[in-house]
Formats: sequence, structure tokens, C-alpha cells
Amino acid sequence: MAQIRDQLIGVVLDGRYRIESVVARGGMAMVYRGTDLRLDREIAVKVMHAHLASDPSFVERFEREAMNAARLSHPNLIAVNDQSRDGDVVYLVMEYLESVTLRKELKFRGRFTPRQAISVVDAILAALEAVHEAGMIHRDLKPDNVLLGTDGQIKLADFGLARAVTSETTTKTLIGTVGYVAPELVTRSGADERTDLYTLGIMFYEMLTGSQPYTDDVPIQVAYRHVHDRVTAPSQAVPGLSPQLDALVLWATSPKPDDRPESATAMRQALGEARLAMTDEQLDFGGTSDAADPTEPALTATADIDEQIGLEAPEPVPGTGEIPKLSTDETPAAVSSTTEIPGTLTAAAVSADGTPPVDLPPLENEPPTAEELEDNDEPRDSRRRRPVFVGLVAAVAALGLAGTFGIAKASGVIGGETEQEVVMAAVPQIEAGTAEADARQILEQAGFTVSTEGRKHADIAKGTVIETRPAAGEQLQEGSSVTLVTSDGPEMVAVPKLVGKTEDEAAKALEDAGLKKGKVSTVEGQGKKGRVVSQSTKADSQAEKGSAIDITVSSGPETIAIPDLRGQDYEASYKRLLGMGFRVARDDVYSEYTPKGKVVAMYPGPGKKRTADTLVILKVSKGKEPPKDEKPKDEKKKDDKPKD
Repeated sequence: MAQIRDQLIGVVLDGRYRIESVVARGGMAMVYRGTDLRLDREIAVKVMHAHLASDPSFVERFEREAMNAARLSHPNLIAVNDQSRDGDVVYLVMEYLESVTLRKELKFRGRFTPRQAISVVDAILAALEAVHEAGMIHRDLKPDNVLLGTDGQIKLADFGLARAVTSETTTKTLIGTVGYVAPELVTRSGADERTDLYTLGIMFYEMLTGSQPYTDDVPIQVAYRHVHDRVTAPSQAVPGLSPQLDALVLWATSPKPDDRPESATAMRQALGEARLAMTDEQLDFGGTSDAADPTEPALTATADIDEQIGLEAPEPVPGTGEIPKLSTDETPAAVSSTTEIPGTLTAAAVSADGTPPVDLPPLENEPPTAEELEDNDEPRDSRRRRPVFVGLVAAVAALGLAGTFGIAKASGVIGGETEQEVVMAAVPQIEAGTAEADARQILEQAGFTVSTEGRKHADIAKGTVIETRPAAGEQLQEGSSVTLVTSDGPEMVAVPKLVGKTEDEAAKALEDAGLKKGKVSTVEGQGKKGRVVSQSTKADSQAEKGSAIDITVSSGPETIAIPDLRGQDYEASYKRLLGMGFRVARDDVYSEYTPKGKVVAMYPGPGKKRTADTLVILKVSKGKEPPKDEKPKDEKKKDDKPKD
């Protein structure tokens, strides 16, 4: 079995119970192997699925399972030791049994020998004795709830559906597994201890033949057949099975509860008698274990099931040396209520009321006909002391229930695969953006199968959940498929070439491509003024649809800040400006304060930005302006010109 990734692994609940690994998943809970840190022992921890823990009705049912099971103590029942809530985790602590389920072993082996099947049925009956004596019925017997331990123990588990036997609880909604459901649960006419015995009879048939008596692709048809059909003798499916086995199966699976064994004790007693009446050849007939591959995991996990659940030959009666024989004249055998399985179904006491139990007369392989069973008007108590088949209806006789076949649709009881629980469950809430693997785990833990569908989404990250179909809260049968709609990320589009376009042209090109213009920045000295010189995402690459592309637009040739040269020597200033690429012109002027040969002023002024080749005029001091009578000769000549 593949290891399931689980966030509870390693968590310690209530400071005591450490979760070690996943054991199994159910529609209502996960079962983990754990360690009781206080007592230093292995345990099983059953944790309710998170999406159910917020539902008071589910929590109540879960807690009821713990209380029901905790009341019981029997070697063939899985013990429940504790029940609690740690934060959002609702859980119960159970006995841990290294085992495989009867379902898995049946799938591997095909069918059991009668000896093996009797051993398993005896253990279940012993467990049911304890359950029924406590005033409860199990209501959900099936191979999945029977554990075959590697140490030879056989235990009944899962009391999630167990109810006290009252008129209030036995006529409500049908909950169970369609392949094993008793007719009275389908018609909602009430359930009692004999309801469990019917289901066990179906399981007995399956162990002996390798298949259920009723199968159909449409579960409601299976339920209908439980009400209107009659289970046929196992020997019709596997010729050669003993008539004693036919008798037991047909007795337990009678459609009318009054025609079944009165109690688990009565059926267990009859089972012991049947076993004693069979030869070793009959007990070991029909198994398929010889053909099994000994390397298969199921067989490896349970060692040799012939040794684990096989029954020994009957021991001689103490003091006589004789093997007990089935006889109506002798005290009949009874199976000890404390027999550990595997073990010997021993002969011992009479029934509680001192009367011989039901006889098991030799039978042919065919079940009785309707004519043979026509006279059936005796009181119930007197019929119970007659042979097993007195009072059984014929294989195809109608049950007189026409028009009363009711299905509890409100609870979604009938639907889905025959082997699955017919309890409806709500699709859990999964938040958008949850990782696909985490969402898949949530759905699988809730009992659903998962398919995926990808969809483009601009806001939800690729590989995470957009939604589920059906939506959260929808009621589906366990095993139904839920589709996870996951994000493939946003839609991608090609980025157009923007370089060389004007800003407006670039904005239009982006819009046409399904993109937007982002930030616009400017740069000098690159390209033609007003044209795009670069873009944030390369042309022809892919970008998310609707995303923004930034652009850079040229503001024209590069400009240079003119340095402040005032007070500087002209020659040095001249050379500096030429080195920066400027053209220079000189204009000599008098200056009262600036020494001769120094720059008095400049145009454009200091700090102004201009492109290279700009003419910069430097005004250079000639010194202080001389008095008028000391003017240079040339100036005097101008002044001395004769006036007109």
C-alpha cells in the first residue's frame, strides 16, 4: 500500500499519543498507528476527517462509537481505550492489531476452506454475543470490519453504526453496505440482533464461494434482491460443499427475521454441531490456497492462514476416548464463549433453557421448496426447536412486501458501488490557492476519488486549486468522483516590438496584444527624441495577458551641465569647456572687482544643461575701468573728434 503523506504524522495528541503512520482511510476517519507515550505501547488512533469534525452530528456519531465500544470487553472485539479532542482533532484510541482485513484476504484467496470459514464465523459470533448481550447491534458487519491478526487473533472492529436496540433507533435510516444489508433495513421495518446474523450469513456465503450472493452494477437492484430473493445454497456455486454448510447459510439469511437463528449463541452452537458432523475431507474442501502465490503480500502478512485460523479435529470426550457425534438423543455441543481463535470448536454444554438446540439434519444440496415449507403456522418458540429449515421460504418465493420496498433517499443510503458504505458525505471546503497535492489528500481522506482539470487563471498560482466540482457542501456517496479544477497559470501572449515607436504607438500596440503600458521613463542621448529606446520585456517573448510592459523614451541628445567658471582664469576655463565639447567665445569687459584675465560672467549660466557644440560665451575681466582722462589713445581720439 502506498504511503499517504499526512500532516499529522509525528504530532503528539494531548501530550500522550504520538501519530506514527497511516493504517487505513474510511469515509468518516483516518486510522493511524501510534504510540502511547505514557504506557509505551502501540495503539491505533482513529481521527475524524477535519471537514466532518465541525459537524456536530458527525462528532456525536463518532463519540457514540467510542462509548459503545468502550462498554465492551471481549477477546474478539477491538478495544477502545480513550476518546478526546485536541484542538480541531477529534479522535479515539484503540487497541492496535497487526493484521489484514477479511476483505483483503478474500480478495487474495478467492475463497476459504470450510474449516477456515467456520473459524472466522465462530470468532465473529463470539464477538456478537458480547455486543448483543450489551443491548446493542453492530449494523455494519462486512469483511472490511473483520481483522485477521498475524498472531492468529480474529477481531471485530468499527462500531460507528452500533445502536442500542430500541424502537427509536431500529426503524430509522438505513446505513450500511448494500452487499450485506438485511431486508428489514431496506424496508425500514426495524432491526435487532438477527439483523447482524443475516449479514454474517452473507459473509459466510462469500467466504465459502468467493463471491456475494447478490451482485449488480446498480446498487438499488442489490438491495431489492435482499428483500425479494432468497439466497441459494453455497453448494450450488461450489458443488461439493457439505449440506451442513448449506443449512447454516440458508438459516442465517432467511429474509424473515423470525426464521433466522434467535441469537448469536444459538447460531454459534449450531455452527459447532455442524463442524463436528463434518469429515476432515469436507472441512478442507474447496479452498484455493494451494494455488496462491506464497510471495503475495496478503499471505506474507498473515503467515499461513491455514495455521492461523484453521480448526483442529475434535478432541475425544474426557473419560470416554470417543469423538462426540451429532445426535438428537445426546446433549448437543456448544462452542465456548471464551474460545480463542484459532482454536478448537469444542463440545460442552446444553442451551441456557435446558432444551436441545436446533437440529441440523442431513440435507441435499438443494434448498427446500415452497411446497415443503408451506405449513408454517406454528408459534415462533415451537418452530425454533424443529430442524433448521422448517419455516424457511423457497429460494424464489415472494416475501409479501410488494409496495413496501422503501429506500431512505434522504440519507443517500442506496447508491454507488456495491462494496462501498452507503453513507453520504459532504464535499469538503477547499480554499482557492490550496496546493493540488494537499487538496487531493483532503478529498481522498473524505472518501472521494479525485480527477483534475486545468484552467487558465490570472490571479491563482499555477498548480493550485481554483474550485471543486461539485462545489463544497454538495452531498455525494463515498467513492464518488470530485473534480479538482486547478490553475494552469495565467494566459500568455506575445509581447510586440515597441522600440522605435512613439509613446502613443507603443501604447496602442500593447493594447492590441492584450497587454498594458506600464511605467514610462526617459533617457538622454539615445535614439531619436520622443521614440521608445527600450522595453521591460523582450519583443516576441511571452507575458501574462493583461500584464504591464514598461518603456523608456528618448528625450533627445545628451545634455551636459555647464560648470561654474566665474573667477577662474580664462585660459584654463577655455580649455575645460573645449574638452567638454562646447564652443567658446570671449568677451572682454571692465570689472570693478574681478582681476584682469579672470572670468567675470558666462552665458549660458552655470549649471545650465546644453548639448555638445553649444556656444558658451565667457566674459573676461580687463581690470578696472580707467578714468576718462586716462582713456586709451584710441578712445581719446574718438572723443576728440571735432563736433559738427
